Amino acid sequence: MNIFKKLLRKELGEKRYQGLVKFVNMNCGPEVKDSKELYEEIYEYCNCLDSDKIVGMQMRLNEVMFSAFQVGRTYSLAFFIYLGAWFALLSLELKTELLLLGVLGISVCFGLKTWQFLASKCAYADARIIETYRAVLERILIHRARGQHN
Repeated sequence: MNIFKKLLRKELGEKRYQGLVKFVNMNCGPEVKDSKELYEEIYEYCNCLDSDKIVGMQMRLNEVMFSAFQVGRTYSLAFFIYLGAWFALLSLELKTELLLLGVLGISVCFGLKTWQFLASKCAYADARIIETYRAVLERILIHRARGQHN
């Protein structure tokens, strides 16, 4: 599962998440830079939460953003390891059955890594919601910090 989707479903709730995805898919194509309606929907939900909860939400978001970055970074490493493993298996002159078993094993591992990479990169609606969610959390925290110092 996409790590953004997992976070959003946990933080916003399944029903609200599905509504946001539907809204993004219907109203927020690539040509639309910002969606005021999407922003307001997330803002209304988050603004009524206490500051400690908002800080926790932002910390979890930062962790997920870092994890998403790591998935992309490690994918290229996984590709080179996969190629190296192929060449290593071919150079060992193993029996056909063992060679096929080894190739199948590394291919399954690489396939899982590829699926993880694509699931994280190809979720347009989730990326759109995450971007808005991040902006909302930052705005709320900045607004509340200014309100406490005045």
